[in-house]
Amino acid sequence: MLVGLSAVVIGVCALGVSLYETKLMREEQRAAVLPLLELARSHYIDTASGDTSKWRLSLHAENVGIGPARVRDFIVTVDDKPYATWSDAMGALLGRDVNISYGQSSINGRTIPVDRQVTMFNLSNTELAAEIIENFDRLEFEACFCSVFDECWTTSYTSFGNATPIEACVPGDASFTE
Repeated sequence: MLVGLSAVVIGVCALGVSLYETKLMREEQRAAVLPLLELARSHYIDTASGDTSKWRLSLHAENVGIGPARVRDFIVTVDDKPYATWSDAMGALLGRDVNISYGQSSINGRTIPVDRQVTMFNLSNTELAAEIIENFDRLEFEACFCSVFDECWTTSYTSFGNATPIEACVPGDASFTE
């Protein structure tokens, strides 16, 4: 009877250790593919042309985590009002209708691998760059991204890479379309 009771106790203990190890392994798997998306801008003077009034401006998203970042939603706002395209957002930022030449790469719905950077916006009108940079504090852009395990976070340009966990990324009417 004592031997049988000992076997049951040992079996229960082994089951407890096994369940605990399984929990640790799942946490390790999630941590091994944790994405971290940073949104940033780059601006510099185009000194190669000899004209120091020509600023260059680009906006980037970079995955500095250790797993792929699946961008499920992206929002661009000027003075807290959402805009669907870079052209509309930059026009609002400048306060007038202007023909803005730029290159862009879509980020909405994209999976960004580890250590990969996506240039979301690259301004071609260098004469507008200084004015845009001057008003940049009115511009905000934010991304909602998920890991391969569907754990989701939001981050924004002004949060400096600090991601906030959320339940899920749900695109809405304010979503960016470009």
